[in-house]
Amino acid sequence: MLQFDLDSALKEIKRRKAKNVALQVPEGLKARLPEIIATIEDNADAKAFAFVQPCFGACDVKDMEAKALGADMLLHFGHSQFVEGHAIETIYVPVECKADGKAISLLAGRLAAELKKKGSKRIALCATIQFKKHLAMLEQELNGKGFEAFVGKGKGVERGQVVGCNYSSVKGVEGKVEAVAFVGDGLFHPLGLGFAVKRPVFVLDPVQKEVKEILQQRDLFLRKRIAMIEKVKQAKSIGIWVSTKRGQQRMPLAERLRKGFERQGKKVFVFVSDFVKPDYVAGVDVEAIVCTDCPRIAFDDSSLFKQPIVNQVEAMIALGEKKLGEYAFDELA
Repeated sequence: MLQFDLDSALKEIKRRKAKNVALQVPEGLKARLPEIIATIEDNADAKAFAFVQPCFGACDVKDMEAKALGADMLLHFGHSQFVEGHAIETIYVPVECKADGKAISLLAGRLAAELKKKGSKRIALCATIQFKKHLAMLEQELNGKGFEAFVGKGKGVERGQVVGCNYSSVKGVEGKVEAVAFVGDGLFHPLGLGFAVKRPVFVLDPVQKEVKEILQQRDLFLRKRIAMIEKVKQAKSIGIWVSTKRGQQRMPLAERLRKGFERQGKKVFVFVSDFVKPDYVAGVDVEAIVCTDCPRIAFDDSSLFKQPIVNQVEAMIALGEKKLGEYAFDELA
């Protein structure tokens, strides 16, 4: 269950005397949009409206669009700050995924059993922002079981936090640990960790109450991505995609990749949009796509494209600028 503190946001609206408030919420909170809007309008002497297209993270902040629509404040739910220099006052409202203490204690016990099998004593802990509050209890539980847990502070993220293009909180303590534990759901972030650090990675899922290592998933994923990279190498024409999202605008990178592929004799075209959707290029005759936006797009949506699609790191491998051993999700490394 997702939880957030709207009272603190209301205090900020009143303190800054905002009169027209824009909202961005993750998909899991959309059902509560009428409630959130009504609460703001009934208690803060302000009008509110909400962006209802999907929000893909703190790199997808709609402050400029909100300003153009007359808003003097944006409430961005569920992410920590990623971009700088907002067009209007922007408040980041934390959203947490609830898990009881028994679930965290259970996961700590199961992780301890797995670590004992490997003879590991020192472990790095990390999580996405929604699960980050559980790290303190997990750290205490593991230390009480005779392990040494580390929660690192990275660049541009909170202590212990990881995002799809930034695993620096774990990289900073990599030399001190023998394994990494990620608290959250899904495989995207754990896979990213598996390439960012050279340590075993365990997923601790408070929702499913599961603990699992991702070594097999990592190897299978890499084999699939190698096949995709090879298809890009063979392509004679390439479309390089650039997003207009605030934290994903990488035109200089697109131009650098364009020059690299042109040196290989390929025809290269640059495409720009907010969202990256296969139907946007359904009638465009290119043999491969390079997506300079969030690295997740090339993975999660690859089956939707008729062309092979790779991210920026994979494009650099195809160009020979990076070696396969340098494969990573981390664009900020």
